[in-house]
Amino acid sequence: MDLISQLPESIVHRILSLLVPLHTPPTDFVRVSVLSKTWFHLTASYPHLDFTIRNFTHVSRESFFKYIEYTTSRFCHQNLTAYTLRLITDLRESAELDIVNRCLELLLQNGVYDLVIDSLDIGHCELPSSVMFKCLRRLVLTRVPINDEVLKHITTSCPLLQVFVVNACHGLKIFCVYGHQHLRSVWIQYNTPFERIDIEAPNLSSLSIKDDHGRGGPPQMNLASCGKLITVFYYVCPYSNSYSFIDLLSNFPFVENLILATTNKCNNLKLSSHSLRTLVLKTFCDLEQIKFNAPNLVSFSYSCCTSGLMSLSMDKRWAMLRDSSPLKGCMHCYPASYIDTVCLWFQKLRHFLDKKNGFKVFNLYIHAIYSPKFRELEKLKEIKLPPYELELVELQLETHEESQAHIAFVDAVLWCCRPRTLTLRSFSPLTALEEHSDVVKFTYKKLLAQEDQGHTNIQIVSPSFSSLLMALPRVGKAISFIKEKVLQEEADSQRFAGLEIV
Repeated sequence: MDLISQLPESIVHRILSLLVPLHTPPTDFVRVSVLSKTWFHLTASYPHLDFTIRNFTHVSRESFFKYIEYTTSRFCHQNLTAYTLRLITDLRESAELDIVNRCLELLLQNGVYDLVIDSLDIGHCELPSSVMFKCLRRLVLTRVPINDEVLKHITTSCPLLQVFVVNACHGLKIFCVYGHQHLRSVWIQYNTPFERIDIEAPNLSSLSIKDDHGRGGPPQMNLASCGKLITVFYYVCPYSNSYSFIDLLSNFPFVENLILATTNKCNNLKLSSHSLRTLVLKTFCDLEQIKFNAPNLVSFSYSCCTSGLMSLSMDKRWAMLRDSSPLKGCMHCYPASYIDTVCLWFQKLRHFLDKKNGFKVFNLYIHAIYSPKFRELEKLKEIKLPPYELELVELQLETHEESQAHIAFVDAVLWCCRPRTLTLRSFSPLTALEEHSDVVKFTYKKLLAQEDQGHTNIQIVSPSFSSLLMALPRVGKAISFIKEKVLQEEADSQRFAGLEIV
């Protein structure tokens, strides 16, 4: 007996979605159908339709459009609603346009929850009436030529729309969406002049803007009615250092989480918000050029590199921060590996920690940098600045460096900071973080030298057994030093006891 053939249709569709995911050639369905006699017929009701022309590299364009017509006819004949419809192709002939028009009309009449359109000229297609978009939850338009009137028609035709993505759509200068009760996430990317973003959506919670045009400054925005807009991602590739961010946050009165990424070094970066709690800056702007007033900020991340950021979805970006949500203010620092003057960078960090910006740093995380110019540290020590008091400093060490490079980095950090707890962390077993390694001995002595002789003991603990240290998504290999005040007689008894492991 063919037990597989007796499975419910919904389970078969689930199996097919795992065996033949989106972005794969349709010929894979034929291979899968050999598992059961009835599975080939069930592929006709498979609710994930993917018409991506690059998956048809071994057939002609004519065969691709015939496949669209045939698959649509089989699916719509059963009066089903499509969960996902991906239509990624260009149109070169009127016959291709006719096929797309007919298929879109048939599919949208029955309803589509998730619609992705890429490189299709909607301006040449006959847009269906509003009823045909009644089920649409997610709409992605990429490199689709549209204008303001077409956008208005689309948005008013999708009353249940929750996610709206517009990527590099030529002709669009104004993004206006009004009265959308279900809209929760918007992504706008543009590489031509963009004039205005006007959204009235009371449940909008996240907004992403990627400005590849990079001239002048942010477009005019009206988001005052978006009372739940707490997460904003703003990426810009400015063509000059005059791009202004001074009034950016005035557009987002309720923002709590902000990622701001810019590829150029701006002259100044001023931000002010009383609602902001998490700030991520991916910028080449120096710390001394950054000024913000955010009294409720609890997490600040500063990086000199913007690569890799766009590959993450908004949900994944904030998930990384939520996993290490601090109880007190913390700063994550990722300096560029090519810093010209390491000593100057640490001076700027020290002055930044002293700024009266309403943000009190308690915990500092620094990704290690190494440079031949670390030999200039003697000049750094000539600057008589007291180290900044911190509860926790965590240093993430690279694995390919020698111990002397680690020691020089630790030396520079401890010139800048005086932590109560210091953690050295590495995500590779190749890094020597044992009790008697050179970098551990040096760190112990430097930390002890910061305190009153005879009144401080330093214990080495494992973060996994310490309730004092914050758990991170990736634990890796680590060793931590905790300063403890001790009585004089206890200090005398432990003076020659060496390092204590608990």
